[in-house]
Amino acid sequence: MNTEILKDILEFTDDKQNTIVYFLKPHIQKQLLNYYFYDKSDNDIFIDHHIILIKKNNLHLEDKGIIISISRNKIGLCINSLYNKYYNMDNYYIFIKNRNKKISEREIMESLLKKL
Repeated sequence: MNTEILKDILEFTDDKQNTIVYFLKPHIQKQLLNYYFYDKSDNDIFIDHHIILIKKNNLHLEDKGIIISISRNKIGLCINSLYNKYYNMDNYYIFIKNRNKKISEREIMESLLKKL
C-alpha cells in the first residue's frame, strides 16, 4: 500500500525538512545531519550527489548512495562498487548531502579556459 503518511501535515507546513525529520527514528535522524530535503519546485538534483531515500509510506530508510542516473521519475543509485539500484522518485523523500566544496570565481574561469 503506497499511502503517504505525512502528506496532510506537509501541506500545512513551510519547513518540510524539519517536519519529516521530527517523525523519523533517532538513528535515521543522525544519518541526515549533513543532508537537506529535496523539493522538486525549489531545488535541482544532479548526478554524483550523495542522497538518502526515506520511504513515504513507512518512514524507513530505504537506501543511501550516489546518483548515477536520472530519467523521468526514476533515479539510479550506486550503492557500492558491486551493484546499482533504481527507484521511483514519487515513493520516497529524498535528502541530498550538502557539498562543502566552494570554488572561487578564479578557479571556475581557469577551468573554463582549459576546456576551450
